[in-house]
Amino acid sequence: MDVDTCIRENIIWQKLPEDIRVLLGNSQREYDKLVLEYSIKNQLRYKGNLVRHVKKSEETYYDMIIKYSESHLMLYPYHLADIIVKELRITPFNYYINIITDMIQSEKSYDSLPNFTAADAVRLLGIGRNQYIDLMNQNSGIVANLTFQVLTEDERRVVDSILDEGPQPAGFLPVPVVQSLLNRGLIYVDVPVEEFDYVYVAPLDGFVMNRVLGDYFETLLYKIFVAIDDQTTVKEMADMLHIDFSLVANAISVFCRLGFAKKRVTGMETARLHYSWAQLVSIPNSPTQDDLVTSVSGDLGELSASLASPLGDDDDEEQAANLSNYSLKDSVS
Repeated sequence: MDVDTCIRENIIWQKLPEDIRVLLGNSQREYDKLVLEYSIKNQLRYKGNLVRHVKKSEETYYDMIIKYSESHLMLYPYHLADIIVKELRITPFNYYINIITDMIQSEKSYDSLPNFTAADAVRLLGIGRNQYIDLMNQNSGIVANLTFQVLTEDERRVVDSILDEGPQPAGFLPVPVVQSLLNRGLIYVDVPVEEFDYVYVAPLDGFVMNRVLGDYFETLLYKIFVAIDDQTTVKEMADMLHIDFSLVANAISVFCRLGFAKKRVTGMETARLHYSWAQLVSIPNSPTQDDLVTSVSGDLGELSASLASPLGDDDDEEQAANLSNYSLKDSVS
């Protein structure tokens, strides 16, 4: 057992193995320091983890996570969105705007973006490699102008509805309004993953290799991805990998969000969607085992660097159809 394992398992100082205490020079202060560093680096939730005994201010702790994650170009912490969006008012849209703006101002290469971060940023902002180069050649202030404009009547109605009634399936709302509010960061998407969900890997096309961080979270994402098959529930997968279910569910949620994986059954198959989804949504058949083997056996480097087209490009229909299954939550209440 090492120090990181002790922190993951929420072992307090008083119950640490003797050899770990010796390794830390019998200093509880040193252990507390490592707890805070590990928790921030791995984007751990405040409640239910050791860090709550080390950092007294929950808001300060989450602010430290955001600053660290932005500076290290990490994937937006979707598993903490209920806190990050509600309390800190930082949506995925705002988060990636900050990252891209800082990169441009620091004159960093687009290749410095880690794979999953690049895929998510282009999905939300529409800024891929070519667009980034164009921005570098123009003015960094252009990125900051991707801000809110006056809401239309339909947009205001949807925001009010979510504020008053709570989360709603995206498929029940007008497509153009959903796309506009998402792009402007006024709502965000929740992609729930349950114990008995079955997921499969979607066809992976058009990948461009980018950078791999190799940190704990990214390594975990790869480990879980290669274990996906449509004959195993998410809970069974977690047990098989000996990984906490919540971590596996968070990873699967990210894959579904990026379009790398899909649920076999979404619960929306018989729902009456808003008419604007009619030309976008089709219920796909679950892939055959041969399809799954083919899709997973490809180069993982290709998957990791996928820069899925944002809504509004050639892959509009597939991504919009996927979005219809998920729940919209407000980011302005």
